[in-house]
Formats: sequence, C-alpha cells, structure tokens
Amino acid sequence: MVVEDETIVAMYLTDMLEELSYEVCGVAANAADALKIAERERPALALVDIGLAGPQDGIETAQALRERFAVGSIFMSGASDPVLLERARAAGPHGFIQKPYDERQLKTLLNNAAPQH
Repeated sequence: MVVEDETIVAMYLTDMLEELSYEVCGVAANAADALKIAERERPALALVDIGLAGPQDGIETAQALRERFAVGSIFMSGASDPVLLERARAAGPHGFIQKPYDERQLKTLLNNAAPQH
C-alpha cells in the first residue's frame, strides 16, 4: 500500500513498485483512507510519507496501521527537520527513504522488509 498525499508522487511510486513486481493493493492520501484500505486488503507493508497532510501525519498513520492491522511501514520523506526525522526513527519503521526516490534503494528496503512479513 502507498500512503502519499501528492497524487503524482503516489502514481510514480505505484508504477515503480509494479515494475519491481510488487502488488499495490491501494493508494491512500490520508490516515482514514489508509486504515480503510488496510482493513479491507490486509497489506503486509505500507510506504508512508511522514509529512502526510491532515489531522494525523504519516508517523501517526503508520503507528495506527501497525497497532490495528500489523502492517509494517517504510517511511518516505523530503523533510530535513531533525525533530520530525527523529520521531520517524523512534516509530520503528522497517526502513526510511529520502525523496527523490532511488529505485535501487527502494528495492533493497522492500527486500529487507519482506522476510519480516
């Protein structure tokens, strides 16, 4: 699952994941949609933008996904705010990737996270 509030970025990630032979069970632009998709599809892993807009940021969204549905997360961010990045690291993601995304780095993170799910 991809949790990203920028439509073009979400489409780019979905295409990249499908090219890497991963199935994308849904794309969510906010926490509420992510939780609905997770309840319906039960994904093993979510790529989550930590800077997600809305009442819950990406970190809170990932925590809710893990607590309610045992969905692991790989965090994505273009942010350089050290406080936000520390919050993200403390949340225990399976990985972290900085924007702009590198396909090889993403593939490595996904492969490393896969055995855990």
